[in-house]
Amino acid sequence: MGLKRIAVAMGVGYVLGAKAGERRYAQIQEFWASTGRPVVESPSVQRFGQLGKEAVSHTVEAVANLAQSSGQRFMSAARERGRVE
Repeated sequence: MGLKRIAVAMGVGYVLGAKAGERRYAQIQEFWASTGRPVVESPSVQRFGQLGKEAVSHTVEAVANLAQSSGQRFMSAARERGRVE
């Protein structure tokens, strides 16, 4: 029963889409072309990209500092036990 409904819905969609035809497709293309600049050039998208870069930079810095301090603690503990000179 469900398969028949899906097939009918797809058939109706196909017929309606075909009736819209190339003219409607051309209208849609023209609309997108007339909206101006691409999404990548949008100030909002560029700002979000910059915020992402800053967040990654801060995270990398924090991880590097944590790794360095953990390494120093490890070396100090090893020296105290006489395993490293």
